[in-house]
Amino acid sequence: MRKPPKRAAVAARELRDLIAREMAPGDRLPSETELARRLDVSRVTVRDALGQLWVEGLVTRRWGVGTFVRDRAATAAPMTQTLIDVDELGSLPALITEAGHTPTLPHFASERVPASPDLAVRLELPESTPVWRIERCVAVDGAPAIVLHDHVPATLHGHPLDPSPLREVTGDLPTLCRHAGSRLVRMEARLTATTATPETAPLLNLPEGTPLITAHQVAYDESGTPVIDTDVYYRSDVYALVVVRTVPS
Repeated sequence: MRKPPKRAAVAARELRDLIAREMAPGDRLPSETELARRLDVSRVTVRDALGQLWVEGLVTRRWGVGTFVRDRAATAAPMTQTLIDVDELGSLPALITEAGHTPTLPHFASERVPASPDLAVRLELPESTPVWRIERCVAVDGAPAIVLHDHVPATLHGHPLDPSPLREVTGDLPTLCRHAGSRLVRMEARLTATTATPETAPLLNLPEGTPLITAHQVAYDESGTPVIDTDVYYRSDVYALVVVRTVPS
């Protein structure tokens, strides 16, 4: 994740302390002008610091309303988290291609279904709201490697979302959302270990119960609204995402 400027990093630390001392989940933060006065920094520095806290998941932004303390207990388990800027990683097909391999899409399916109670909570929708359930399998050099289960509202900002372009391996769900009037600006993913289920095992050409890496992802738009809920399953013997950190000499 890109490091903020040093002054903004210091301001972010002071804001974390301020939130811990004086605020509770759901509270609205003072204006950027007031925070700049209290921290004795510029509004630009405050804006950068708030952006850092937003990336960390400590605050949520409601465009045109303000910045609020996020209830992290309701969204994350009490564990240490490492944050990675998804923009620096790029899309899966692009990463596979850049590594010298060929991505293909041997399986695609989509259906319009009512949002289950759990999904409705995660996407902040009324229960039974129509959503698209999209299932894709990405292969690397012909070997099934990744299964994605996406759920996204069938209508965004009054515009219907058409999932058919995702039949192509280069199909991009964030781009489809943008065309439907919802620009995604943040994605959170939590990696865990799981096993191949009766649903995922045939797609990945594996016996049921085979160990897999899974990621549950939620993508948010500019208003802070969750738009895409995704479960991704990886065959680590075919595809592995390696994060490299260089150490200055």
